[in-house]
Amino acid sequence: MNAATPQDGRERPVIAVLADIHANAEALVAVLADLDAWTAGPPPSESVTVVALGDMIGYGGDPGAVLALVRDRGMRAVMGNHEKGAIDAACRRSCFHVHSRQALTRTRELLSEADLASLTGLPASLVLGGLRFVHGMPPDDPLAYLVTQDDDEMRQAFAAFPERACFVGHSHVLEGAALRDGRLTRFDYGDEPYVLDPAARHILCCGSVGQPRDGDNRAKYVLIDTAKNLVTVRRVPYDIARAAARIIERGLPRRYADRLW
Repeated sequence: MNAATPQDGRERPVIAVLADIHANAEALVAVLADLDAWTAGPPPSESVTVVALGDMIGYGGDPGAVLALVRDRGMRAVMGNHEKGAIDAACRRSCFHVHSRQALTRTRELLSEADLASLTGLPASLVLGGLRFVHGMPPDDPLAYLVTQDDDEMRQAFAAFPERACFVGHSHVLEGAALRDGRLTRFDYGDEPYVLDPAARHILCCGSVGQPRDGDNRAKYVLIDTAKNLVTVRRVPYDIARAAARIIERGLPRRYADRLW
């Protein structure tokens, strides 16, 4: 992704994290427009890497269009549970309840063979700029939810990866945990930029572009300023009515259209 040079001459490496797009092309297009406007400044950003944090497909009406945008924008992507379910029949049977399995079956019908083949090469995790990115929980689990982890499980998760922070999706919320001097704390974030304390380690869930579940139906994505140790949430309105209509038009369960509101 090309960006202009900062006016003050300083490099500002930023990672944009787009979690759980869920085949919602309307939300993704709005988020990318917002990111482009933010990148253009003022002041403009020197460097932006975009990470698609899994579940690019599923639930929504435009899985092929979303995968095309991810490819065209050169995003780095990891495998989510919906990508895993799309290419793994055993997971499709055992990892999804009846409604999500029905949606995933229809999603497979909407994808080309080339799209399905492209999903097989997705990594379970990425490490960029000393930060880890995984769909579910570290080190590389696409199926575990941050919101269901008890304190012991959270400590085990911190012990499972060496990086100072891990960014996850899957739970569709803006919640996190920090570990400092053996003390574990949990919190919500997003109203103000969150400071990644260099003396602590973090696991942060990055909300959802295509199907938020935090009581705010705007698309969410996260900007990580690695130079300033700041995590900022961007909230973007989009055409929910159109996205909901596409779900129904494409033959997916209506419950996933209703959930967008």
